[in-house]
Amino acid sequence: MNKNILILILLITTSTFSQKTTKKKENAVYGKAKFRVLKSDGTTRHGEYKITSYTPPFRNLMKGNYENGKKEGLWIELFDKSGSPTRISGLYKSGNKIGEWKYFDSDGELTQVFDFDKMDLTTNSECGDNKDYEVKVEGHIETKKLTCPPTRIGGLKIFTKDLYREITKKSPFEINSSGRTNISINETLSFYINTDNNIEEIEYTGIETNEELAEVITNYLSENNEGWISGKIDNDKVNAKIIIPIRIRMMF
Repeated sequence: MNKNILILILLITTSTFSQKTTKKKENAVYGKAKFRVLKSDGTTRHGEYKITSYTPPFRNLMKGNYENGKKEGLWIELFDKSGSPTRISGLYKSGNKIGEWKYFDSDGELTQVFDFDKMDLTTNSECGDNKDYEVKVEGHIETKKLTCPPTRIGGLKIFTKDLYREITKKSPFEINSSGRTNISINETLSFYINTDNNIEEIEYTGIETNEELAEVITNYLSENNEGWISGKIDNDKVNAKIIIPIRIRMMF
């Protein structure tokens, strides 16, 4: 019986790795994605996946592996700068993040470690920042210093950078007489992270002057409502406010 099972496993493994694939390319957020898909359907990703920067020296910005359409094994994302320091690294199993994922800043310093097996943020460089935060206590707003502020897996800097990218990609902006797009934003976004690790009470100061931009922001927050970590006083979760300045000035 055990011999039959072993033969079956070997047959499945051989079948998986012998599946015929074809190369594909597409534009991604950070650069040009190169990967393989199964010839049988032309869409299921299978094999090595990587994203290379659009500009020389064409650095690898992300690399990993797919097995039958699901991320598998070690995935690494890098910063687009000289030396390409690691931005994020961790393991997937059948498309799900497992074990400890590590997050770094652009100087290569470790900022967070999140254990997806235990669903616990074991390392967080944002703790002990000694800032004052607005906290809701029994329906009243108080100002307190937190042991750890509310944050997101990966850190607020990464989230803010991705939010800025979403704004510049999707929002309607003024086009001047030369046909160039002008982006000028000086507003503030705020919301609470409650004790269930969810976003609530979103406020954007530019909502009356640019409703379309406000919609882009609120939609993005809705799509990214998971992955937040409540603030803490000692070991107690608190409903605390996050404030993100939206300062973007570009012309292209």
